[in-house]
Amino acid sequence: MALQLYVWGPAFGLPSIDAECIAAIAYLAQTTSKADYQLIQSSPSAVPTHHLPALHDPSNRTWISGYTSILRHLQTHPPPSFHDATFPPPTPTIQADSKAYTTFLSANATPLIALYLYVSSANWAASTRPAYSKILPMPLPWTEPAQLRQTMSARAEHLGMSSLDTDVETEKEEQEADAARRAGWISIPASLTRGPSTVGEVMTPEEKRRIKLEGLAKDVLDVIGEVEWAKLTMGARCAVLGWVSLMIVDEGVPRRWLAEVTRQKYTGLVEFVEDYGRETFGPGPRGWESLPWVDEGTEAHGLGLKLYQRLGHGVMYEVPWIGEVWRRWWAEKRRRQVLEYKGVKQGPSWDRLVFAGLGITALTMGAAIWYWQTLPRFGALVQRWDQPVLAVGGLGAAGAFLSSMFDEL
Repeated sequence: MALQLYVWGPAFGLPSIDAECIAAIAYLAQTTSKADYQLIQSSPSAVPTHHLPALHDPSNRTWISGYTSILRHLQTHPPPSFHDATFPPPTPTIQADSKAYTTFLSANATPLIALYLYVSSANWAASTRPAYSKILPMPLPWTEPAQLRQTMSARAEHLGMSSLDTDVETEKEEQEADAARRAGWISIPASLTRGPSTVGEVMTPEEKRRIKLEGLAKDVLDVIGEVEWAKLTMGARCAVLGWVSLMIVDEGVPRRWLAEVTRQKYTGLVEFVEDYGRETFGPGPRGWESLPWVDEGTEAHGLGLKLYQRLGHGVMYEVPWIGEVWRRWWAEKRRRQVLEYKGVKQGPSWDRLVFAGLGITALTMGAAIWYWQTLPRFGALVQRWDQPVLAVGGLGAAGAFLSSMFDEL
């Protein structure tokens, strides 16, 4: 059976929106016949390893995630048509350099891409978020892109550029204003205190921090810009294709600081990546469309009921308090699944206890809400007593006689 490579779908004119996925697609396209593999557009929630790219090898029923792990698997368990056309054959030094630069890209270029396409509110809203809406089948765009943005933002947190996320900055200002009001401070509307707009006030967050952003990009690009990628292994060349392709994305991106820095100051690197992309996927801007893509809905981990299970998982992440418990449990479950796929035996699972705890918590919260709804509202009377009105019907025979007299009248 053919190998199945699960990847994030295409975006920005590239075969995938993810650097690792682009690299894995490029490697398979150059080393394996189209008859021996399939490309399946998916998301991490659809694969047992919960990470893309993920390679499913039906011959030994294994799942492998991550670009470097997939390369090792293909080299140790090659399909019939596999051929790594690195020429001349790499020396131990070239192999070591290739591995080192691939690791460097993953560790240092990924945070830059995270700042560029995910942390920046303008770029996220205008380009990245709509791209995921096209990639993911409904209703997954309601939950998965927001979780992915949180994950990618965490990858760039150590760079200290969270101010690019203006949504977070606005929320922080609102929280500070609320705290001041609760403390008794008089809040003066900004319209009454703000004078004429200064240059700094009309500049975007990217423009205000352009020097620092260029410095962060330069730290990475100075290293990879001097590498003779053509002399390294095919795996390293596919890696630089994946990461730099996303770094130079500029079409439809309103804040193009990373693409501008890369294209203007590292022209040799950009030319190599663009030429290698045409060599790998064929001529034309979308040569990768001719690769053996397969609809996810036709696969075992496709749509239908599983789609809504994936949606439910995403919704659980957003439930206050319960979401944190769910997140920790799910991380442990994923760790156990990965070890099981590697053949490592696991001890007893705590799944039943976790679900029982969540069920008890949900019932308790539901009962508390119902009880609160039955309580009288603040300011309402606790008790109300009305003297019953005496009616003639309650006087027995005399009442019946009087009633008949009133009826005749």
